[in-house]
Amino acid sequence: MAGEGLGGVAGRRIGSTFRLLMQVRIWMAVMSMLLTPYNRQNLETTVVVVGVALLSWLGLVAWQQIVTWLLAYPVLIVIDVCVSYVVLVAGGVLGPFFLFTVVTSTVAGLLHHRTGVLLVCLMQVAAYYGAAASDSGSIVSFQTVVAMPAFYPICGYLGAKIRRLFDEHEELYKARGQAEVVAAAAEERARLAREMHDSLAKTLRGIAMSAEALPLWLARKPSRAEQEAVRIAAAAEIASREVRQLISDLREDVVQQPIDTVVGAVTADWARSSGVQARVSADPGVDLPLRTRYELVAILKEALENVSRHAGASAVDVRLTLGPAGPVLTVADDGHGFSASPDFSELVREGHYGLVGMRERAATVGARLDVDSRPGAGTTIAVTFPGALGEGWATDLEVA
Repeated sequence: MAGEGLGGVAGRRIGSTFRLLMQVRIWMAVMSMLLTPYNRQNLETTVVVVGVALLSWLGLVAWQQIVTWLLAYPVLIVIDVCVSYVVLVAGGVLGPFFLFTVVTSTVAGLLHHRTGVLLVCLMQVAAYYGAAASDSGSIVSFQTVVAMPAFYPICGYLGAKIRRLFDEHEELYKARGQAEVVAAAAEERARLAREMHDSLAKTLRGIAMSAEALPLWLARKPSRAEQEAVRIAAAAEIASREVRQLISDLREDVVQQPIDTVVGAVTADWARSSGVQARVSADPGVDLPLRTRYELVAILKEALENVSRHAGASAVDVRLTLGPAGPVLTVADDGHGFSASPDFSELVREGHYGLVGMRERAATVGARLDVDSRPGAGTTIAVTFPGALGEGWATDLEVA
């Protein structure tokens, strides 16, 4: 990851760990001053401790830039090794200041690979021995010669293991993301197959049957033949829209985008093409299962298409909110409206095929569609997805 910045899950966790290490070092600097014997406290030691604490605070505040530099230019960590040497000379190798210096090895293990960590640890061991040699009060023992210098490679190893865990988690995260994309693509292919079988194929079959009967009606009852021709034209237009919808679904990626983003984009595109003013209020906290979000977007598109084709409206509102009943899609316009019948068979006879299609889409995911319209008072369509994400879920999507 050297030179690659702080992108991805691993990068964010590395940044968080680096900030934690800087906080630990600041507290170690404070504790070092409190634990230093009075006879060893002097102006030089105080200046060093305060300076190191300020440098650690700078690393905490400007961690993004500093970590980026350390990843891109590993040699910069030599500066921290030099600071560790100054701390050991000022505070002594046997004092609490030693604990402050091991953070450098942990940072090296977190940010760099084995070779870099090994070099940093060797430089810190050399700096430790150099500081011990300059300290007339140091005692030569197993602790000072072996045990304490061993902390540097141990802490470097600890930092490297933490980094490895982060990298493994990043790989698993990417693999899971790829698996979700593959699963979503399979779900989309299955959905399109169902759409073609349940909707488009039936529409085309109905057109074919009506066309076959048209010559008979022409011979027996021309007025009925005229009505059937109108129905065939309307059905052909529905089939055309369904084909365009399927092609549009193939081109659009609504699987990986937040549903509030999709709703805003769909509404904005429709407003540009239709010239009707549209207002959108989308709550980013709303989420939906894969199948449900596809049907919701399809219903939204069909509702907006009905507004542009039939309502004569000047404005449409789109709202996405969280509520207690589950996700709710509401479409309301300020158009001329119509006499809405609760009986959907009546809507079919009156030629409101779009409403029927939306109802069928809602039913496939267990949703309920309600229509409220009066002549001169506009139309409101509400689709409720109760318990779409399980018990306790509360989401409202409204298009008005």
